[in-house]
Amino acid sequence: MKISYFMHSLKSILNIVVFCLCYSNCFSQKTVNTDSLINSMVNESIVNSPSDAGVTLMKSSSFSDATKFYSAEINKNEGNAAAYFNRGISQWQTNEPSKACQDWSAVLALGDTATFKLLDGNCHGAMVIDGDTLHKEQYHKMFAVAKTDAKSSSNSSNAMTVVEQMPEYKGGDLAMMKFLNMNMRYPEVARKKNIQGTVIVNIIISTKGNVMFPYVKKGIGGGFDEEALRVIRSMPAWNPGKQNGKPVLVRYNIPVKFSAGN
Repeated sequence: MKISYFMHSLKSILNIVVFCLCYSNCFSQKTVNTDSLINSMVNESIVNSPSDAGVTLMKSSSFSDATKFYSAEINKNEGNAAAYFNRGISQWQTNEPSKACQDWSAVLALGDTATFKLLDGNCHGAMVIDGDTLHKEQYHKMFAVAKTDAKSSSNSSNAMTVVEQMPEYKGGDLAMMKFLNMNMRYPEVARKKNIQGTVIVNIIISTKGNVMFPYVKKGIGGGFDEEALRVIRSMPAWNPGKQNGKPVLVRYNIPVKFSAGN
């Protein structure tokens, strides 16, 4: 779907909302006339949830309040891509394009490649993560759909981005595994049923070594996915990756293994 460049008109809001159909399975897939979209968003469940108070606020042009609402939603769940996306809409409408583009950068960081269009067309082809800017060619390459998933815990096989010096958990892979094993809580229901498996979590290691925007790339359900995200979010900073001696952003997969012995 095409997103209009006239973002400061009412139709720009509608076009951005239409764009969200591309990136979330939670959204309806039907085509809706943009002239009536603002009145039908809630009733037809086009934006995330029919009871989303943020949508109601945007309908009434209360964009500052919508920003506060979505900020609260992000504080509850920092992996909420829909909240980042909609907060970006509200911030764009309050003339804060840099903040909007940071929110849309977060949506892409959470694995939603449909957001390429927003960053390419409305953010001057720039993605901002942890204060660092990636240009169009860089983020397109970094977030291109991978052909294969990670199969082991080695740096090379887990890397979604390959650089000269790969990021490393301080103390190495053994220290990382120790951290995971010491901090994970095995879901009680799964333990009783002797369910086990591995959750693949995708992360970004920033140039500061911060672990950012984890999301489940391959889940197994049963409460394991949520627990894997919780323990990854609690990780301390890593040693960042480097290219030509300079810190760079790197995408990385972490396999979080749950076995009955945990």
